[in-house]
Amino acid sequence: MAFSGPDCPLSKLYRPKLDRLSKEYSRKEVRLLVVSTDDDVFVPLLEPARTTEAFVLDKDGVLRYRGAIDDQYGVGYHRDAATRSYLTDAIDALLAGKQPPVAATEAPGCQVERPHASPAPTKVTFHKDVEPIFQKRCVDCHRPGEIGPFSLLTYAKAKANSQQIKAVVSDRRMPPWHADPKTGEWKNDRHLSDAEIATISSWVAAGAPEGDSRDAPPPRKFVEGWQIGTPDVVYKIPTPQEIPAEGTIPYAYIEVRTDLKEDKWVQAMEVRPGARAVVHHVLVFVRYPAKRRGEETPIDGGLLNGYFGIMVPGESAMVFPEGMGKKLPADARLVFQIHYTATGKAAEDQTSIGLVFAKKPVKHEVTTRGIVNLLIRIPPGAADHEETASYTFDHDAKILSLLPHTHVRGKAFKYVAFHPDGKEEVLLDVPEYDFNWQTCYRYKEPLSVKKGTRIKVFARYDNSKNNPANPDPTKEVRFGKQTWQEMLIGYVDFVRD
Repeated sequence: MAFSGPDCPLSKLYRPKLDRLSKEYSRKEVRLLVVSTDDDVFVPLLEPARTTEAFVLDKDGVLRYRGAIDDQYGVGYHRDAATRSYLTDAIDALLAGKQPPVAATEAPGCQVERPHASPAPTKVTFHKDVEPIFQKRCVDCHRPGEIGPFSLLTYAKAKANSQQIKAVVSDRRMPPWHADPKTGEWKNDRHLSDAEIATISSWVAAGAPEGDSRDAPPPRKFVEGWQIGTPDVVYKIPTPQEIPAEGTIPYAYIEVRTDLKEDKWVQAMEVRPGARAVVHHVLVFVRYPAKRRGEETPIDGGLLNGYFGIMVPGESAMVFPEGMGKKLPADARLVFQIHYTATGKAAEDQTSIGLVFAKKPVKHEVTTRGIVNLLIRIPPGAADHEETASYTFDHDAKILSLLPHTHVRGKAFKYVAFHPDGKEEVLLDVPEYDFNWQTCYRYKEPLSVKKGTRIKVFARYDNSKNNPANPDPTKEVRFGKQTWQEMLIGYVDFVRD
């Protein structure tokens, strides 16, 4: 019996594999049941802890294995293929008259919801205390059509996932915000305070009481469609992309003509996937027409020369302050670099970008710079290896945002400014970097720096066997665009001051 949670992303990833195994083993007189964690018979009987936990019973009904299906998918990682196949190893051993090589493992996935035997007393209720927190911090993603695996717009869905919610907010995995709150002031800050986490925890411990619906805050109003308003122009990749249910998908590079008759300044832009669930992130680059190639900042895949537009998990719109913008030249082409991920269900995507042109003269061009080290070398087995890169401003500048980037071995990232007067200032500290959330940290107010300021970025990597996302801890790792390689890029958006 393999359990599956209706709202759990890992359950959805494993479903095609379970369907194949069910057909394969039915020919060997093995019955494989996929049971919903909503089931009120088998869940109390076997008490699965996580939504992907599997149980193998022999012909006499004796439990011989419980735990993970394999090690291909887990919280925060996604391997190309499994290296350990616990479920099939257990079944094959029993068919051969032997004991499974492993009797139990810990399954990944979402926590299985169970009723509290004795709910703790509390005055905290959903509508009065918890719903305002969800509206402020969570529902931008946790609503229909967005990236969250379930909606938090209703009490029913919140209660159905309440114990999982408590677990991820207590661990600060949700909302996804990895910056140290003591450093910097960010207009897109979505981290929960200690008091907010305590409120959610008390509510769950009390059995997730609903309370009086009259205490609910006014419903959030969301802009349907484009968050930047009606774009002046929309460019869509010309051909829908077919995304398979399983497997690792190479980055897609797709070029789109703009056919602009004159240069334009862009003050706001938004990348919108056609199938949000399968698009991890998108970078958009500008390719100048041949006759103006000499003016073009070289396209290097987003390394030193950054990108034109971006969509990362949790956010997609870029809006620059009045008087600032990015230049889109006449007759340019846009190159979409799209990172697709399988979700367990085949999908079709046709990503687009919408642009709002500046209505007033632009005095400051926004530049995206990648502070990069192409020569990184991470030793095999290294659990905490540091690499650095730096960039020095040759002019006064205002910094608008910072976006750290490594791959699956990245564990921490920090930006430090060394000012001309000798002052050292930490701009951004990400003590627990997560590749799955490529957050762009946007300053509440632009940060002014003087000519000669050096920005140094520090990235730390875990290339050890204790990193479950590590493709191969026995190999030295160098810079490369593939996820199984590594990167060190500290993006900076700035304007000349």
